[in-house]
Amino acid sequence: MRLLSSLIRVLIIAAGAVVGLGLFLLAVLAFVGFLLASLLTGRKPNLQFRVNKNPWAQHRPPAAEDVVDIEAREIKDAPPLPLQPPPQR
Repeated sequence: MRLLSSLIRVLIIAAGAVVGLGLFLLAVLAFVGFLLASLLTGRKPNLQFRVNKNPWAQHRPPAAEDVVDIEAREIKDAPPLPLQPPPQR
């Protein structure tokens, strides 16, 4: 009975190791796939993960009073800097 218990324990550990190694290899292959796809297309991969700080909070759209309307102005270019060095004192 003790031998059977040890054998089952070893088999469960081996099965867990195989599943864990399989998931690790799947993650590595997915990473390599994303990397190759980004290299072939010339784009950066969009792998941003957004974490909600309070997942239980109600999602509310922004209120209309938060919007600020401003008047647009055109800013002229600054005059070019002189090519001469400043005078020495």
